[in-house]
Amino acid sequence: MDGSTYSRGLEAPKRKPLLDHRQRSRLTAWVLGTLTVLFLLYQWLPIFTLSLLSFSGPTGGTTFPMNGVSLHWYRELWDASIMNDFKPPLGRSFVLALACAVTVCILSVASAQAMRGRFRGHNLFFYLILLGIMAPGLLVGFGFALLCRILGIETAWNTTAYLVHVSWALPFGFLTMLAIFNRFDPKLEEAALTLGANRWTAFRRITLPIVMPGVIGSLLFGFSLSYDEFARSMFTTGADITLPLAVMAQLDRQLTPELYAIGAATTFTSLLAIIGCSFALWGLRRAR
Repeated sequence: MDGSTYSRGLEAPKRKPLLDHRQRSRLTAWVLGTLTVLFLLYQWLPIFTLSLLSFSGPTGGTTFPMNGVSLHWYRELWDASIMNDFKPPLGRSFVLALACAVTVCILSVASAQAMRGRFRGHNLFFYLILLGIMAPGLLVGFGFALLCRILGIETAWNTTAYLVHVSWALPFGFLTMLAIFNRFDPKLEEAALTLGANRWTAFRRITLPIVMPGVIGSLLFGFSLSYDEFARSMFTTGADITLPLAVMAQLDRQLTPELYAIGAATTFTSLLAIIGCSFALWGLRRAR
């Protein structure tokens, strides 16, 4: 018997792993899923708490224990006095967010489509759009208000605040559309052009249905970022304030469950909007 045969005989047998590949994958999925659920609970638990306190009785406070259960504070929202009436600021915030969402969606699709052409100066164009994220909100709002004062432009929620909100939400919609277009196969457009379609028809019939999830995502970004924006709105809305400014003004006077009620109502409305967009995407996929 030679030395190599002897050494192989002394080698220890390979130990079988405790878990095979499928079991490790399943364990990893459970661990990551549990961490995700815990993070979501941590993120949503304050909202659940405020929503629960919004159903306290007429003598209820802003902390536990709750003094009764009723819809008193939701009725107060509807029958509010002039000082505590949140309906006009809510309407302004909704209209402003809706206009911002449509504008951000159109500009995001157009700018991301332009970036596909790799035109001269496209890198500079990319970083100019991202300036809306990099600049601090308070400084942007204050600087824009100073510029409007120098130029003699009166600040208002539907003009100056609208422009500032669009500059804030546009980078998020733009990055969303870039991510969608990076996975888009340009051969589909080339096939449509080869078959006789023009550029607009190819975009409307081929490109737009495929990138529709990104379009809806940019709409949601534009609406949500504008709806609750406070820092950029503080100096640019003028006399007619929006909902975040009204809530902060109410916090300076008195904290009541009425604020919890408006927070719960707006959160529920946002969830309905997200569910509606999800069903719209599902319907588009089934139609395709």
